[in-house]
Amino acid sequence: MFAIALGINAVSFPALLDQHHVDATHIGIAFTLDCLGGVVMSLFLSRIVAKMKTLRAMKVAATSYAAIILIIYFYQNFAWWAVLAFLMGNLWFMYVITRQAVLNILLTSRQRSIGVGIFSMMISTGIALGPVIVKFSGAQSYFTFVISALFTLASFICLLPLKQLAQPQINSQRISLIEFFKTNPRVFLGRFFLELNSYALMSFSVIFGTKINLTYEAAGLLISAYMASSFFDLIVGFLLKKYSPYHLINLGFLGGLVCFIAIIFSRNFYALLTIYFCYGICAAFVYVSAMKVCNESFSSEKLVAANATFQLIGSLGSLFGSLIGGVLINIFSEVGFPITIILSCILYLSFLVIYEKIQKKFIS
Repeated sequence: MFAIALGINAVSFPALLDQHHVDATHIGIAFTLDCLGGVVMSLFLSRIVAKMKTLRAMKVAATSYAAIILIIYFYQNFAWWAVLAFLMGNLWFMYVITRQAVLNILLTSRQRSIGVGIFSMMISTGIALGPVIVKFSGAQSYFTFVISALFTLASFICLLPLKQLAQPQINSQRISLIEFFKTNPRVFLGRFFLELNSYALMSFSVIFGTKINLTYEAAGLLISAYMASSFFDLIVGFLLKKYSPYHLINLGFLGGLVCFIAIIFSRNFYALLTIYFCYGICAAFVYVSAMKVCNESFSSEKLVAANATFQLIGSLGSLFGSLIGGVLINIFSEVGFPITIILSCILYLSFLVIYEKIQKKFIS
């Protein structure tokens, strides 16, 4: 339910800003502030959830997020939008990470790879459905914003059966970025660069599409194509029982590099839909594998903190994705969008080569 709301927002938010003549760089800044809200919340989330308890924290986050969706439509100026986007980032982070941590606490270690795959598949399916709804309701219609708010509230109603369960004990201590990096640098950077790519894709696909003469609604369907590969999240869960998660992460970034090189030379709508779909498969390799390693590296009482740091790493990647993507689109026009993701994939694969050489030298 909440993923459907996010999918709707991914089309309606940039479309509304574009309608008010906000340029790509400032749209990037607006989405950066949303990410920055998540970064700020990551510093306090463990303490807030430990004090409020999980269900109450999710209730406050969901209802407040829905209220802002209904308000943000009435665009006054860019500063007003930026403040609301920052608040949404805080609330989104509280809601998503608490929910994700509860899931991983409930799952046993044997269930986790398949469970995370199913959960990720449902999120991707929801985000894919969002732009389809916008296709019928209109990217710039207030009715679309109302639908998004209602899906957000409905998502919390789905969580009410958790009242019957004992509230999990949450450790209020944070896990620092340095500690996480020392625990697993490949997962740290895999998460960082994946979210850089994903946020650039979610923020600028609509802008990219309109620059190559697609409508807002048709450009939004590119995001649906990306998310339509969600069934592969479950397949990755099964693959993780046989293959190393690190090999799947590497394969995901290599495939992403190939996909976005192809996008530079593609202007056909159906070719773009196919490439976006293929990139969704590549992203599934990275996300599900990295999430599995993250959740197996920390004890259950530390999972809120671990997931908060995992998401913080992603939020930092999102910050760079929205900023760099906006700047490169302004410099290189529509080609700046695929260049952003190509550079990101190259940086991760370059780190991989250096890291493996250092490891071999250390072992020898």
